[in-house]
Amino acid sequence: MRKEEGNHLPQDLFISTVAKFEMLKDKWPHEAWSIVLNISSLANAEGIMVAGIRLLVPENAPQGLLSAGSGFELYEGRKCVAKGKVL
Repeated sequence: MRKEEGNHLPQDLFISTVAKFEMLKDKWPHEAWSIVLNISSLANAEGIMVAGIRLLVPENAPQGLLSAGSGFELYEGRKCVAKGKVL
């Protein structure tokens, strides 16, 4: 999304989608976790954005899914639409 003259982009965007975590890649798609992203800035020229992340249902989730350095991919159906890393 590109900011045009006179338009105001939303400050916060919330997205909930399915994530494939690197640490569980051998169990995909049978073990997948839904996450919620609170995007605080739109993608820059390189396509990088910053977002808060949490599990939609954290109960029973494996330890370490959201530990620093944990990698994940976001999916819409079978299509990977983004890749991320927990900072």
